[in-house]
Amino acid sequence: MKKLLILGAMGLAAAGPAHAQQSKSMEQILRDLEALNARVGRLEQDNVQLRTENAALKESTERTEATSEYLKDNASATRKQLAQDGPKVAEAERIAKAAEWASRISWKADMRYRHEFVDPEEAIEDQTRQRIRARLSMTAKINETLTGTIGIATNGGTSDPRSTNQTLGEGWTRKGIGLDLAYVDWKPADSFGMTFGKMPQPWYKVSGYFFDGDINPEGISARFAGGPFFANAYGMWLSERSTASDATLLGGQLGLTGNIGGMKLTGAVGYFDVSSVEGKITTTNTALGCTANTVFFGGAQGNSTVANGAGCATLLNDFNMVEALAQAEFTVANQPLQFWGQYIQNNEADELDTGWLAGINWGKASNPRTWEFGYAYGVIEKDAQFAQFVDSDFGGGVTDVDGSILKIGFAPSKNWVLNGTYFINNRFIDAPGTVEQSYDRYQIDLNWKF
Repeated sequence: MKKLLILGAMGLAAAGPAHAQQSKSMEQILRDLEALNARVGRLEQDNVQLRTENAALKESTERTEATSEYLKDNASATRKQLAQDGPKVAEAERIAKAAEWASRISWKADMRYRHEFVDPEEAIEDQTRQRIRARLSMTAKINETLTGTIGIATNGGTSDPRSTNQTLGEGWTRKGIGLDLAYVDWKPADSFGMTFGKMPQPWYKVSGYFFDGDINPEGISARFAGGPFFANAYGMWLSERSTASDATLLGGQLGLTGNIGGMKLTGAVGYFDVSSVEGKITTTNTALGCTANTVFFGGAQGNSTVANGAGCATLLNDFNMVEALAQAEFTVANQPLQFWGQYIQNNEADELDTGWLAGINWGKASNPRTWEFGYAYGVIEKDAQFAQFVDSDFGGGVTDVDGSILKIGFAPSKNWVLNGTYFINNRFIDAPGTVEQSYDRYQIDLNWKF
């Protein structure tokens, strides 16, 4: 028995450490199981995410395949549609460009039919004639500061700078057309601008007759306007010659304009220096070997001349003119009323060197069934103005003239005006050795704008 007890005690003693070791192993196993379980959980989460991403990828792949199939199915149709639409797109672009170009272009045109009667006292017979004038001009906007204008007009077959009239009754011949305008206008600011080329007269004018309205000078001009003040400057070429000095016109003008009590007042003083014309031959005479300077059209036009050593008529004086003008504009009986006057003096002539004109205009024949009336009287002494500039109708386009001008106008309808003008003048009024002669001229004009 004791033996058994001893063996049992020894067995318990041997089993105690083994049981403790076994308990530690079980705890480790549990911890491992928990770690494994956590890992399995993470793997399951990863697996769910992978399945979701796989499904999305599959869906994307299916869409890509469907798109690819659609593109394959429609590629031919698309190419065919592009082939059909290409010319249409090109045509639309061409039309758009043409429309943009056309929007920068503006046109002006007018036509005049004139019945005219001319009766110089010294002529054996008076003259009755029918004349036409046609003008067409185009102005294009080049950019934000530049515009260009080109114009053509009838020229009477003589290229006379003072007339765009063409006389009818020459066997139905074709009528001459000339370049009337060709200039570019640069306006970098509202108050300043410059013009280059063959242009309208760049100085301020009233309704006078010192400068013919058909003259379009050639050269460069500048202008300024700020508040009530304005100024013009100009350098013009009159006659370019390789064997002699060029004739030019240089000058400037200062003016002031403003409103006082409902009346608009404008005044200006200008200077016109015509150079290299004194002593130049005014009239061609083949018998004497005289060739006129190209600045003269049809002779001296009333200015004083003197014969040179060869007997050729040459211009006696230089011409440096000072001009002063004034105009008042207001409204009477709902109609515009103007009073105007101008004075000119040639500082290079010793006598017969002044001229003046004054007049009144009432109404404006513009809207249908509107009227206008005008009257003027003036004197242009023999050497007051360079005669190539004076109005070609007043006294027949020569200096040494005085007399009246009566005007009336009526607009029967839109863009159509009927005008009548009667010149009651005297010529050769002051020149030594001449006899004063009357000069009558009336004109009936039909004017259309389109």
